[in-house]
Amino acid sequence: MMRALRKNLDIILIIVVVAFAVTIYYGYGSYRRSGRTGQAVAATVNHTAISFYTLDQAFRNFLSQYDSKTLSSWDEKTFDLLRRLVLENLINNELLYQEAQTRRIRVSSKEIETELEKLRAQFSSESEFRRYLEYQGLTLSALRESLRRELMIQKLTESLVADLPIPDEEVQKYYEEHQDLFTTPAQYHLLRMTFLSKEDAEKALRRLYLGEEFAKVAQEVSLDEAAKKGGDIGWVSEVGLPQEVREVLEKVKDDPRNVTPPLKVGDTYVIYRVLEWKPREVKAFEDVKENIRQYLLEEQKRVRTEHLLAELRKKSTITISEALMRTTSPETLVSSETPPAAGPEGEAE
Repeated sequence: MMRALRKNLDIILIIVVVAFAVTIYYGYGSYRRSGRTGQAVAATVNHTAISFYTLDQAFRNFLSQYDSKTLSSWDEKTFDLLRRLVLENLINNELLYQEAQTRRIRVSSKEIETELEKLRAQFSSESEFRRYLEYQGLTLSALRESLRRELMIQKLTESLVADLPIPDEEVQKYYEEHQDLFTTPAQYHLLRMTFLSKEDAEKALRRLYLGEEFAKVAQEVSLDEAAKKGGDIGWVSEVGLPQEVREVLEKVKDDPRNVTPPLKVGDTYVIYRVLEWKPREVKAFEDVKENIRQYLLEEQKRVRTEHLLAELRKKSTITISEALMRTTSPETLVSSETPPAAGPEGEAE
């Protein structure tokens, strides 16, 4: 189970590094503006309390990203770990917010209203938006306060790289060293038939050589679901195909018949016909250089934010509830390696 969790830690760690998803801000903001008192304290950050009420709201919002099947696969220790990670996130955000206040970062009412309208636009109607606020236990004023916090932290992190140019040479170097990120693999539009034995596959192949239509034969004898559509499985990237299949498709793609011999794939035998194909394509540097530049800038922002948080933690007074300290500490399960970041084309390196 812990191995399965580690596969998801890159997602979890990303939210720990910089700032929470906006729904978690809303939960935090609703508590800060609600005037609740007497709440049990989960942590304090320079005398600012983060209550268990706030933590539980944030944790609930975090868990809402996952389906019931995923949630049911986690045990109690996993939930304890994730809850601690959510708390660390709240602590980081409080530290960044306090630093934004120290630096006198300001957010105008117009900026807040612009973000509010962006949020409203995600809902089909004003009534649905209001129901969302009600479900979150939010008022509009509390939501505006949460947005103000979020924008202050955003401006703080952006200021960390305001004086940082990304030279063209660095962009060019990244492009040359990460060609796979800017390459679209070859694509094949395929028909397929599947059989349990090589003998059955060869019988079908003889029918094709004698002139019968692939679709007709597939509908009559193929065993996979695509048989209903005459064997048409649509466009398939070469990277999604076994290596032995790729090699044969490369040989037959320009053949007038475009039919492969029976190929053993797992416990079955398959025959393919290539209807169309698109060659491998590398995006031109000019088309992606600004995406690369923005990605490198975001990476630097992430690194500088991590350094800032490390400095803030050193000079801050942070206490965590003993009840939470008894649960699994994030440091005991998180690898010391930084998780792979999403590349400029949205894929992990």
